[in-house]
Amino acid sequence: MKNLIFITTLILSTWLSGWAEAQEKIRVGQGSISLQSGLMHIGKDRGLFAKYGLTTETIYIPGGSTNVQVLVSGNLDLSQLSGAPGVAANLEGADIVYFASLLDKLNYQLITRPEIKGVEQLKVKKFGVSPYGSSADFGMRAMLKRVGVDPVKEATILQIGDEPARIAAIKSGNIDGTVANAPFGIEAERLKLNVVADSVKMDIPFFNTGLLGSKRYLDKQEARVMNFLRAYLEAIKILKTEREYSIKALAQFTRVQNLKAVQEGYDYFVKQLEPVPYPSVVAMQAVVDQIAETNPKARGVDAKNYVTDRYLKRLEEEGFVKKIWGK
Repeated sequence: MKNLIFITTLILSTWLSGWAEAQEKIRVGQGSISLQSGLMHIGKDRGLFAKYGLTTETIYIPGGSTNVQVLVSGNLDLSQLSGAPGVAANLEGADIVYFASLLDKLNYQLITRPEIKGVEQLKVKKFGVSPYGSSADFGMRAMLKRVGVDPVKEATILQIGDEPARIAAIKSGNIDGTVANAPFGIEAERLKLNVVADSVKMDIPFFNTGLLGSKRYLDKQEARVMNFLRAYLEAIKILKTEREYSIKALAQFTRVQNLKAVQEGYDYFVKQLEPVPYPSVVAMQAVVDQIAETNPKARGVDAKNYVTDRYLKRLEEEGFVKKIWGK
């Protein structure tokens, strides 16, 4: 009997070892814990990456530029970021390309202190952003322009820090407003702040969040990347069709205890997420043009150089999308 148990254990151990070796590892960088990055969590939780022979390691690296540096060094395989860090790196000689776009519109809401009730009160005010040249800086300036405020002549824009730091600066009275990742309505209500403008309703193109990798890695590990996308597209399908599960999974992932806030975020995000998230050249061009305002190297650059649809197009052509959606 002991011999039988030993042999069974040995066989099981050998099988598990072989299974682990058969799983291919992908290291994915993320700059923040957000609803968008929650797709990776859903993919893991539902065993989708394992289904396609992958194990994924998610590595959180604050700051897009740092994240890209790690990607370029080869210590990450893929990453999920906005367009600006990748464009900036490419202008310095990197070979990064974005192969999916989860959000291709500016995704901010303009938050103000309670005394400011509407956009007509925004002139000659102080606004906080993260570092100049960041997506928050771009968003702040773009939204002010849309509501008739010249961000250079009729506003003061200060580098404050990340979103929590900017919200704290409003509460302390150091600034009058900032941009916060949408949706912020429930949180603004809790903090007794006002949401006076929504960039999504303004329909401002911007490569907000996408998947990227070096051209070298994508070419060398094409089969692995394709399997990653197969799992990712299935995670998108679950997110868009299983609301109750997805909200619970995102709440667990983001550790947000206010379920209403997660529900608000889910309903906001899921409407914008396409079943097949092709990277938007128009949205990326908006990023390039923004960078060109301060970096001469970006002037005249065609955003088509920084995106590719070859992988997603191949999945559509082979019938994978129809298979998972049943149509």
